[in-house]
Amino acid sequence: MDVPRSPDPASAPTFTPPPSSAQAGATVGRCCLLQRLVHAGILGILATGLVFVALAQTQDKPDDDAVWKAFIAWFKSVPKDADPFRAYTAKLEQEGVPKSEAQRRVAAIVRLFQERPEGIEISFDWIFSQPRTGTPAEDRMSLTPTVFLVDAVKGMKPGVVLDVGTGAGRNAVYLARQGWDVTGIDISQVALDAARASAAKAGTSIRTEKAAYDTFDFGVNKWDLIVIVFAWAPVEDPAFVAKLRTSLRPGGLVLFEHFCEPMAPMIHALKPNELKTFFADFDIRSYEETEGTADWGGPGSHIVRMLARKRS
Repeated sequence: MDVPRSPDPASAPTFTPPPSSAQAGATVGRCCLLQRLVHAGILGILATGLVFVALAQTQDKPDDDAVWKAFIAWFKSVPKDADPFRAYTAKLEQEGVPKSEAQRRVAAIVRLFQERPEGIEISFDWIFSQPRTGTPAEDRMSLTPTVFLVDAVKGMKPGVVLDVGTGAGRNAVYLARQGWDVTGIDISQVALDAARASAAKAGTSIRTEKAAYDTFDFGVNKWDLIVIVFAWAPVEDPAFVAKLRTSLRPGGLVLFEHFCEPMAPMIHALKPNELKTFFADFDIRSYEETEGTADWGGPGSHIVRMLARKRS
């Protein structure tokens, strides 16, 4: 899926909400979140926000903290079918804020969404709080676990697994039903609540923890399997990969599936064949880069999948 084009700098940034029939999954993982972000327009704004940042820089620098806090306080209560950025711009103008000043503030907000974790968290909460139909054709997402995961664990003895960026838990719940001891982490509490509800509905249970990649304690020799499926994990950071390796038990596995093409910076999309270099200290059991969309029909035309084993 193409990244949305930059809006006209003379108009307010556009946050296009999903159609009323579309829903952000209460039972799907991080991949659905990315899909919903694209359809909600957040990724397009973050990827093209430099246009508005450049516009803002031609005027006096705003008080970032004040601008950010005011927007976040408002955003938490915005109707779910609203167009938040456009609505916020209109709100500012209705309050007597000049159009150029309103644009400058929105430009700052666009930039801060990329810099401040709470912006991403609130975006995720907003999306996971949307209703869903359960119909992939309408929701543009799958309610089933990723095929790569299902095939990889087939015949594998269940153990202790960490689902990184679990989202609403489509993969975590599947693994729990197969007998795995599952922990899912995510920055969105709304997503984690949905994941636990999905597990209960499926007659199983998972542990969840609200944490970012840099705050979660991965532990030492703790996991038999770490799942990273369409999660925005910083695998390009050697310290993060070392943390994964340390936390795995001898012979433990990392299952990874993600985009492999240019996208918004925060998504950590990879370059072709780059992933193998990041996991050079692992034994690569399977690796492929394929053309096509994600398994739920989501954005992207180049997907990388890897199963890597920790060397003893």
